[in-house]
Amino acid sequence: MNTSLKLLRFLGPTLLFFATFVIFPPLVMSHFGPGLDDNLLIVWLISLIYAITIALTLRRRKFSYTPKDGFIITFVTWVFVALIAAFPFIGAGLSFSDSVFEAVSGLTTTGSTSITNLSELPDYLLLYRQLLQWAGGVGLVIIVLAIIPAVSGGMKVLQAETAGFADKSFSPRLRETARSLLRFYLLITLMCALAYWVAGMTIFEAATHSFSTVSIGGFSIYNENIGYFDSFQIELIAVIFMLISATNFGLHFLALTKRSIRYHVKNDEFKFFLLVILLSVLVSTLTLLFKEGFSINDSLRFGIFQTISIVTTTGYTLEPLSNLGNTMPFFIFIIAFIGACSGSVGGGMKAWRILTLLKIGFSNITKIMHPNAVSTTKMNGEKISSSQIEAVFSFIAIYIAFFLLFLFVLIFQNVDFYSAFSGTAAAINNLGPGLGQFAENYSSLSDSAKLTLAGAMIVGRLELFGVLILLFPSYWRS
Repeated sequence: MNTSLKLLRFLGPTLLFFATFVIFPPLVMSHFGPGLDDNLLIVWLISLIYAITIALTLRRRKFSYTPKDGFIITFVTWVFVALIAAFPFIGAGLSFSDSVFEAVSGLTTTGSTSITNLSELPDYLLLYRQLLQWAGGVGLVIIVLAIIPAVSGGMKVLQAETAGFADKSFSPRLRETARSLLRFYLLITLMCALAYWVAGMTIFEAATHSFSTVSIGGFSIYNENIGYFDSFQIELIAVIFMLISATNFGLHFLALTKRSIRYHVKNDEFKFFLLVILLSVLVSTLTLLFKEGFSINDSLRFGIFQTISIVTTTGYTLEPLSNLGNTMPFFIFIIAFIGACSGSVGGGMKAWRILTLLKIGFSNITKIMHPNAVSTTKMNGEKISSSQIEAVFSFIAIYIAFFLLFLFVLIFQNVDFYSAFSGTAAAINNLGPGLGQFAENYSSLSDSAKLTLAGAMIVGRLELFGVLILLFPSYWRS
């Protein structure tokens, strides 16, 4: 069956979800505020009409998805929805490049922004901006698979969307897996919003920041980001939910259904992730205390919050990272390459890949020291296969190659190395804030550089292979 037809069918429910849950709430809000936003209305109508048309014409068609279909549909869906999502920003006065940058940053939960003054945006557009991150958190594809029965059967689409979700902790049935993810996502969003409200936020502040917290997006409705509130309670809540969302959702699902945390305790990746967090917090705190001259309280506050925010690839800030010196921000940016756990909404290389790499390294050292010893490299009690090892090494090599490519493109566009390094790292790791000239926002970038980083965000969100495989002619001939 023609892939393009499958793509058109899949875009129908995708745009229906987008129109219903991302466009409609801010559209209604605009009606009761400054007046109905024409741009939001146009996007809503186009999305709705397209979804209805597809439903009427292709409703009874049966679709079977191949791996090729999965990668193509996933990539095109993300790009197409991002372009559609940019339209309301264009209507608000942003340039095309700024609008695409903002929309892609939101949907990929990166959290980078080129907007210099968020207070100039009306509340309904701020809500729209936050909802983009929430919708992109577990992926529009996963959400569609969860709520639209007509497209079920597309396990390859789910696998192409992100690695790590469809593991042993979930049902092998596609729709059940997707719905389990979605239910948990909704649950922690509600819990986060309630916690923020109890801590002193208004209902609007609590709702909007819960969207960006559980999605590990990092967008805020204020220029000062989370630092606007200057509240220990709010910062603590943010830390808790950032850690929850950066952990494999499968482990949370098992913990809730089995009423036991032993699955977390026994999971090698989770233990490694916590170790990375703890060591990073320790190094950051000591650096701020002894090298930068911060007080003990400020060292602990910034060391804990900013480290967890950056390492989990959330990107919340208490103040511009440039105010914390050079050493500590650069350190946590390097650690952010490790990223969150597999099966989470976080970015980066993913902790399990780095752990696998370390295990293999230690195993090889053992073999050198004891040539006759029998050594087996295991993850969660199971032997790591040669195919898994090859996949890890391939991913990291390609990851570095993509990073260097985007880095050189930025440098070629007259961005200094320090800023280009941080901007590229922030984009491909779906992190958000940068360093140097990007410490506050990305408004100084040229239009072409903004589109370059938007591409890096999508590449990082799809974990490289989903994009790279489309560049091979042999893949299209298969």
